[in-house]
Amino acid sequence: MSNVVVDSSVVVKWVVPEPDSSHAIRLVSDVPARGEWLIVAGVALVEVTNAIWKQYHRKQLNLAETENALDDLLKIPLHVETSASLLRPALEIATRYGQPVDDALFVALAYDLNLPGVPADERLYRAVHPDFPQIILLRDWQP
Repeated sequence: MSNVVVDSSVVVKWVVPEPDSSHAIRLVSDVPARGEWLIVAGVALVEVTNAIWKQYHRKQLNLAETENALDDLLKIPLHVETSASLLRPALEIATRYGQPVDDALFVALAYDLNLPGVPADERLYRAVHPDFPQIILLRDWQP
């Protein structure tokens, strides 16, 4: 296989139980076990921390669970790619496919690195997959 670019929607599932978390956990264990990298755009860690906070704010997590989720996030072996050089292609993808720039940034990163990209967001997947076949929905990812 190869290194894999993961969207923040997948990373959240590693640290907070959500639908398809079992698929995400398999990905986070299988890829590093093969000696390959899980790659995220630089903004992903902020997005995931914000998702953890939202769960706390909605009273779905207590403070200890929130802090534990952040600790778990910081232990994940991720390779973080800077995003500045991908902002133009991300904006082009966002405007062409009607997707938020942060989601489009993930697509631009997978395309730029010529690697599979795995989101959990089905809406994003359906929008871009026909033109970016290397984007594979989390539940369809196979090691």
